[in-house]
Amino acid sequence: MKKLLLFTAFLVLSIVGSVVVAQSKNPVVGNWNYEVSQAPYGYDKGKISLSQEKEVLKGDVVFQSGYSVALQNVTLKNDTLRAGVFVDGENVSITARVNKNNMTGTVNSSMGRMSLKAQKIVATDKK
Repeated sequence: MKKLLLFTAFLVLSIVGSVVVAQSKNPVVGNWNYEVSQAPYGYDKGKISLSQEKEVLKGDVVFQSGYSVALQNVTLKNDTLRAGVFVDGENVSITARVNKNNMTGTVNSSMGRMSLKAQKIVATDKK
């Protein structure tokens, strides 16, 4: 009976441990080079940085000029990333699907809906 109880406890801890590891290796976390070709110059390219603290996603957008704004209400459900950003007095919404190291989606602003493409910046191992 003790062996069965120990085995069950070990099994439960293993499952909980694997879930925690899977959550901490969120594929969206990192830096992404983005392009919104229809956006005005200076806003059309830049970097999106995403991080995770506990279970909360955070991030910011850095435009070509170096100007940085924080992302708001960042969520990832299944493979869909949603966020908002306040740029030049305007709320802009972002919706994108994440597929490995690529992200495609849309940006909604007063200028209309524009296409978003992003590629994850992957560190290369230089020897």
